[in-house]
Amino acid sequence: MKIKNSIADRFISTSVIFRQFLLLIILVSFSFAKDIKVSAYVDRTKVTTEDIITFTVEVEGTTDFPNVSTPGGTDFVVISGPSQSSSIQIINGAMTASKTVKWRLAPTRTGKLEIKPVVFKYRRKTYRTNPIVVTVTDKGKTIPPGQRSRPTQDSKQKSVRSKTDSELYLKAVPSKTTVYRGEEIDVSFDLYYKNVKTFSRKKLPDAQGFWIEEFPTKSNPAVTTEVVNSIVYKKASIQRLAFFPTKTGELTIDPMIIDCEVMVPRQRRRSLFDDFFDDSFFKDSFFGSTRVITVASRQIKVNVKPLPEEGKPSNFSGAVGKYSIQSSIDTLVTTQDQALTLKYKISGIGNINAVKLPELDFPKSVEVFEPKIERKINNKKNKIQGSVVYEYVLIPRRAGDITIPALSFSYFNPSQEKYRRAVSKVFNIKVHHQEKLFASQSLGQRKEEISLLGEDIRFISRENPKWYRANLSIFSETWFWITNTFVLIIVFGAVGFRWWTEKMETNVAFARRRRAWTNAQKGLKEAEKVLNVGAKEAFVTHLDHAIISYISDRLALAVSGIGPQEIEAKLKEENVDSKIIKNIDSVLKRIGLERFSPGVISESECKSLLEESKNIISGLSKVI
Repeated sequence: MKIKNSIADRFISTSVIFRQFLLLIILVSFSFAKDIKVSAYVDRTKVTTEDIITFTVEVEGTTDFPNVSTPGGTDFVVISGPSQSSSIQIINGAMTASKTVKWRLAPTRTGKLEIKPVVFKYRRKTYRTNPIVVTVTDKGKTIPPGQRSRPTQDSKQKSVRSKTDSELYLKAVPSKTTVYRGEEIDVSFDLYYKNVKTFSRKKLPDAQGFWIEEFPTKSNPAVTTEVVNSIVYKKASIQRLAFFPTKTGELTIDPMIIDCEVMVPRQRRRSLFDDFFDDSFFKDSFFGSTRVITVASRQIKVNVKPLPEEGKPSNFSGAVGKYSIQSSIDTLVTTQDQALTLKYKISGIGNINAVKLPELDFPKSVEVFEPKIERKINNKKNKIQGSVVYEYVLIPRRAGDITIPALSFSYFNPSQEKYRRAVSKVFNIKVHHQEKLFASQSLGQRKEEISLLGEDIRFISRENPKWYRANLSIFSETWFWITNTFVLIIVFGAVGFRWWTEKMETNVAFARRRRAWTNAQKGLKEAEKVLNVGAKEAFVTHLDHAIISYISDRLALAVSGIGPQEIEAKLKEENVDSKIIKNIDSVLKRIGLERFSPGVISESECKSLLEESKNIISGLSKVI
């Protein structure tokens, strides 16, 4: 008996250690993310001094995107930005995510100018984009055709149209416009176009008085060609909807609205080569810009007729379509006060949400509970289909024979314009008295008793046993507690590390506060470095940036556009000592004086400014 218990304890301890080790591997693996992909590009590489280019940085491979800084350098000035957008796609079960950050830049001079690399950190790893060279010439000079590394959204010109021209329109095609109440109307929304790059659904139709079901949509719908009014169009069915009218009269299905990105070829003077350039190859976005056109379909008027009164069954509950009914019960022989499960399943074509069972006529000796109702919609075929299951719990309170009559379910078939009926089976149930037992319950022993009897037999072992101390438990082993303590330290460390990295990447204010001291010290060291080589102009620039950036990062302020007055007001709100505020104001004014009037401050005064700046940042670290 002791041998068996010891072996069992050893097996349990081994399995516990294996599970802990597996948990450790999983948690640590979650703490490290996959590598991300970073790319940078512009919409043109040859421009004039009057042009504005779009600079784009794209990050792929993560859903918690890092913060991307503004491109540096003096060759370009930022006109607008950054503008950010993100997208997540799931293709064949694999998820891909990307973030795009864009700036609009203007060149400051002519020549071959360089957009400096954008550098940022993500999960303790530094990423750097490639530098991009842009050729800038005077406005009067002729520029070769623009070179695009990739078309961007900023090259679009957006326009909105309620009625489109012959190049593009959206057509709503209903399966019918005269129906009975509750009858299905399928509407296909087809896009006719010549030169559309992408589209997006902006607004689905509003349809008061209808129940709406959507058919599955494809991100890349099949494209065919069709001739309309002697013009060849490309045609794409972008949406199918099923409408079920819930009231009679003339109803309206409102327009569907979509945004289309249309490619616009570059405007050129007419020449002998027009026929050559009119080829579809030169209509690609590489050779022109794009614009966004909003198009809408036309309204659809639907005449909804009431259901006929002639032949309407008394138990009709409003179902329209084509249905069948199935019924089942778990047993036909039971005992008094034992629960039974009775199911009715109605399936077919039509609006399953409008299907209701008529009132059931159960015997008075049967207690009936509220049914559990489960509906399933199938929208993957030409018509909306589905099923609804009503599950009843019945308890017979008296012994004897019980009959559950057939259920008659009535519905209106619009294609035949007649009422139809589906009928379920009849169930005859035999209920025994509670004291009567079946033979299988009274004869022989139960499985539990046989198991206990088998455990009473102990076979004699002929081998020399290996003895273990009695009542030895895994919890009394030192190695068990050491292993568990080590595993807990690793687990909590991994969780804490992941929490820290996620907060640093997702909470901008938190990350700025944590990095403020490090960035300030780097700025002070850089200022001291350039001062040693006599570059006073660069010295005051680094010093000014170190002080203002530290205060801005600690107080979550915008770095650009902040001056001594704003800093003084914010520090007073934080109840900072007035002496510190005066010192900061004095240092910033002397720095500004040297920046705008070079040579005013001597080298010894610059060293004094550096020491004062160090003291200011050190003092502020204790109060903000």
